Amino acid sequence: MEQAVNTYITEHSLCTKKDRILLAVSGGIDSMVLMHLFYQLDYQIGVAHCNFKMRGDTSDQEVQLVERRAREYGFSFFTTEFETIAFARAKKIGIQEAARHLRYTWFSQTMEEHDFNLLAVAHHQDDQIETVLLNIMRGTGLFGLQGMQPKRDHIIRPLLFASKKNIIAYAKQHLIEYSEDESNQKSLYRRNYIRNKLIPKVEKRVPAFKRRMTENIQIWQKSARLLNGLLNQELELRKKTEGNFIVLDTDKIEESLRDLVVFEWLRPYGFNYTQVTQMIEAIGNNHSGRLFFSKKNRLTTDRKRLILAPRSSEEKQHLIINQDDKYINLEDGMLEFILMTKHPDSYPEDINIAHLDAQKINYPLEIRKWEEGDTFMPFGMMGKSQKLKKYFRNKKFNQFQKESQWLLISEEKICWIIGERIDERFKIDQDTKYILKIIWQVE
Repeated sequence: MEQAVNTYITEHSLCTKKDRILLAVSGGIDSMVLMHLFYQLDYQIGVAHCNFKMRGDTSDQEVQLVERRAREYGFSFFTTEFETIAFARAKKIGIQEAARHLRYTWFSQTMEEHDFNLLAVAHHQDDQIETVLLNIMRGTGLFGLQGMQPKRDHIIRPLLFASKKNIIAYAKQHLIEYSEDESNQKSLYRRNYIRNKLIPKVEKRVPAFKRRMTENIQIWQKSARLLNGLLNQELELRKKTEGNFIVLDTDKIEESLRDLVVFEWLRPYGFNYTQVTQMIEAIGNNHSGRLFFSKKNRLTTDRKRLILAPRSSEEKQHLIINQDDKYINLEDGMLEFILMTKHPDSYPEDINIAHLDAQKINYPLEIRKWEEGDTFMPFGMMGKSQKLKKYFRNKKFNQFQKESQWLLISEEKICWIIGERIDERFKIDQDTKYILKIIWQVE
């Protein structure tokens, strides 16, 4: 294994003996094996461990395990603690996303403070396959089929060639102590479901599945490099920079390839394929002024052109919804609009689904964040008005939750505090003939 890692490092120019490498070690078998390998290969290593304080005494024991082994190898050791659950709630994001943000932010700070120039992580071949399958489920182009790169910016993955079986065998051979995270055996998260349920089922039918997937990923990586060259040529001919804006003239792109070119252009800016199809449809219908947002960028349609610009931190989002819009993508989720002509047998008690009287709504609708002074008539309160500020206070919303709350507006009246409560004025009653069903899918 030592020789295989050394060869992989050399082939992909991951690092040299002159580099100062910060190694992210969780205490699990993968990172503990990588730490042992780096010790055997005599690299300049510092070990970084994050305690996410989510598994009680086990988390504390992992800190002790990683520190003890790092000291035995003569590596410098760095650790920190996070209130991960509280951070996730404050930011209104998932636990995994919160943990990832916290650890990589701290890794960067540690690297800068202690003069490390590379960060090594213990992703392996099985992780690579899971990542590609996740990308497929989320929706991806050819570039998402590449999976993780051996080296990207300052992050290196020296074990990306190795299978989990190889790593387990090496750990047994060298009696490497490690901690087993019991949550990895639970299929609550999508990646764990792929690892624990999906792949084993596929392997029963296709025993060579992992080997074939690894071969496919290698082919897709080479195909992506070829496509990237062709896309760059096409984009250089069609786009130009005007101040802080990037303008793409879509009319000069072959119609059958337009969605692909636009998607691969906008993908690094955080836009997804559903948004791209809406953009293409808008410019095809000469709808200028349609706005689309990702977390850090915004795009507007202008005749046959798409104009991309960064979002300012003070910018308030206002999206217009026309009657023919079926899907609206926001930075943190998607809205689906369904017009129903019959009352369903029952209405689910799901705060992420709203049923509104379609005849009480006037298009175009608007989606925006809440503003000081906003009021609405909460459903079930017999037409009494309430300030959103008071509603948020009663619901114990923190500042982050208030700032990220979306509203659906019809003629300056709030129809729905999205994912929370509808307005009494738009409720369904015995005279309702047409029902607008809106589904909020949080990403």
